[in-house]
Amino acid sequence: MIGGGLHVYITLVALLLSRAYVHALAVPADLETREAGSKYCTTSGSASICFAEFSSSPSNPTFRLAVPDKSAAPFDTLLQIIAPVSLGWAGFAWGGGMIGDPLTLGWPNGNKVTVSSRWATDRTVPAAYRGATYTTLSSSKNATHWSLEVVCSGCSSWSGGKLSTTDINTFAWAVSKNAVSQPASNASSFSIHTNVGMFTVDPGVAKVSQSSFDQYVAAQKAAPKLA
Repeated sequence: MIGGGLHVYITLVALLLSRAYVHALAVPADLETREAGSKYCTTSGSASICFAEFSSSPSNPTFRLAVPDKSAAPFDTLLQIIAPVSLGWAGFAWGGGMIGDPLTLGWPNGNKVTVSSRWATDRTVPAAYRGATYTTLSSSKNATHWSLEVVCSGCSSWSGGKLSTTDINTFAWAVSKNAVSQPASNASSFSIHTNVGMFTVDPGVAKVSQSSFDQYVAAQKAAPKLA
């Protein structure tokens, strides 16, 4: 009886390990939470700023984030999305998941990019979200990439969550290779994502002084825009 029980135990352990192994193989690499450890610094006129930068691969977007050095949310946030033209849309989740946090989506529209504010309550197409408002500082599209830079008011704090100014924040992203149905409309429907991922940002990497934040935003607002 003891030997039989031991055999059953070993068999169950082997089965569980094999399932865990298969499951691990089935999880896309981009679902592993990675760290945005690098900075990207740029200038606009006489103003300069540094973003926390994350990119998982050349086929996926680069995300850049900057926030003013505040003790607590709410505060405005700066977000850049630089995506290869092979992508029809890209999305950024401020709370680290699709459901229950502000979602920032962008998609190309001619030589510009449309920004869309969304919120999901389940795993269906996210609805329009009026709790966050966006100011587009720049948007463009060329032969290889499209890019979007926005200031978001309402993305650092929301019902049920907020960004931490002291602890690591987790963000999520999603993309699709399929174009949206109405590129000029921020209320357009769009297809399900073809890739997703997560990454973390240390607030110390994304923080800039309030004056640097304000000066850069003002300079970008004053910069010439595409016709």
